Amino acid sequence: MNEQAPYGSEQLFRAKVVGLIIDGRSELALKLLSKYYAVSEPALRVGTVKRHRRVLACYLEKERRIYLSKSEYVTSPFVILHEFYHHLRASQIMRRGQVEKRADLFATNFIRDFVSQHQSTRGGSR
Repeated sequence: MNEQAPYGSEQLFRAKVVGLIIDGRSELALKLLSKYYAVSEPALRVGTVKRHRRVLACYLEKERRIYLSKSEYVTSPFVILHEFYHHLRASQIMRRGQVEKRADLFATNFIRDFVSQHQSTRGGSR
């Protein structure tokens, strides 16, 4: 994990990534994530894949591509970040359940930091 300097902290980086995805700039978010984690950049495509037609999205390791079943998921931080996590972990062999749980946690942490940053810039607190 590197390239923190432009954002000041990991939390600010995560908030920036989520904001980009919400703004419909998922490709740029994936580029930043890939640079930050020093991995190749995954491609992003709207469409379905055989054997994965009933899921919101999936990552195909052999293609290094994230498939989204609907174009509306391009602006879904949870979906994009969850699938990016699969891209990060593609070289590791783990049981499916563990990988899914960790992918969910990865996405949730980014969203949490975005909400926290968004609330602090608006002066709001809970």
